Amino acid sequence: MLLRDYCIPEGVHFIESRTKQEAFEELAKVFAHVYGHIDAEELLKKILERESVLSTWIASGIAIPHAIVAGYGPSRVLLGISKEGIPYGAPDERPVHLLILIVGDGMEHLQVLRQVAIRLETPQVYEQIVSAFHPVEAYRAFVGKGGTEPSLQEKELPMDREGRFFLSQACWEQGLILAEKIEASHIFVHADCLEDLGFFPKDLPRNVCFVTVSRVERIRDQFPEHPVVQIPFKGVSRANQVELSIVFALSRGLLQQEERVVSIFGVPFSGVLDSVRDTDIGSEFKVFFAFGKENEGQDLENQVLMRVIEIAGELAEEGREGKPSGTIFVLGDYEQVQHHCQQMIINPFAGYPESDRNILDPSLKETIKELSKLDGAFVIQGNGVIVSAGTYLRTRVPPAELPSGLGARHTAAAAITVVSRAVAVVLSESTRRVSIFKSGERIMVL
Repeated sequence: MLLRDYCIPEGVHFIESRTKQEAFEELAKVFAHVYGHIDAEELLKKILERESVLSTWIASGIAIPHAIVAGYGPSRVLLGISKEGIPYGAPDERPVHLLILIVGDGMEHLQVLRQVAIRLETPQVYEQIVSAFHPVEAYRAFVGKGGTEPSLQEKELPMDREGRFFLSQACWEQGLILAEKIEASHIFVHADCLEDLGFFPKDLPRNVCFVTVSRVERIRDQFPEHPVVQIPFKGVSRANQVELSIVFALSRGLLQQEERVVSIFGVPFSGVLDSVRDTDIGSEFKVFFAFGKENEGQDLENQVLMRVIEIAGELAEEGREGKPSGTIFVLGDYEQVQHHCQQMIINPFAGYPESDRNILDPSLKETIKELSKLDGAFVIQGNGVIVSAGTYLRTRVPPAELPSGLGARHTAAAAITVVSRAVAVVLSESTRRVSIFKSGERIMVL
């Protein structure tokens, strides 16, 4: 969706009012006239209710009042331009010249807010809008030639502290509304996206669960009644952080197959929450439950899988001695896997007692990372005992066709999971992405 999909040329209005209250009244009447399907007084009430919670000023000269109206439908935007400026109680004490009113049922609010924020990143855009003398001129400056700015996918929003707080607050509210609407069992909040935990109210909903890389103790001290899911590494995209947090929550038994989760998140360490996602656990993570219910005799412990993902993720982020690293971990069903193994070098784990070579032992992490430079795979029993490293995997059964761009490492990993009930975790040296294979298929990419 582009900005022009939310706004029309008739949705530009030059404000005559001189006060904030009067400007809201004027905008509510114009919005009801231009877009219809709503009563102006009802809309004004919603705008004032939202403004009473937190000022909608986001940057010098700019405010984005908005209202969520149940049943209204897709979001619509009205540009309000004040040549004289409206006193807004702004932190910089300057009047507001551009008021962007957003009204809708809430489902698209965050997308519109993000697009507006990115569009106004360029100061010239704001200047062109507020200096326009004709609605069409202001409209064209607002939507741009293509209707919006390019890729918003991973771009950090270029706003000051107040602007980031405003967008995070809008995202938080939208997440709560969505969770209530779909009766989500949990709300996962990715706390590392924010600079200050003081953003969150004291009386959080009971189903809030925090996700973090490194702030576990701080969160537990401040919100002792809420669970914390720690994900092991920070160098992943926002989408992968959501998937990873759910996988780790599943491994701890925090989630059940029939539940739904609302995740509130953003670009890691960006200082802003800007996205909301609904996840149906049963349909989107059904392969996780296959490890147990659909594969009788599966001996892989969840904590072992989580530990390997953690180590692989750290290797992906850090590499080894300044260079990218690639390797394979084959987990579980050693009874079958051993028939397809050939040692390429002297096994560095041979001769050691099982208690000294379990991957769950924190002291082994650096050893494993160092040995990841060897060709071949790590073969690990379901209980975490490392059988070998530098192992060649021999299979005669070809795996299903893999996505283009995957090489010998991924092919070997897929094949070993065809001839056994093992799970294979592959770190790509070229892309630094972690893939998980089961039953010959790549079931997850991190």
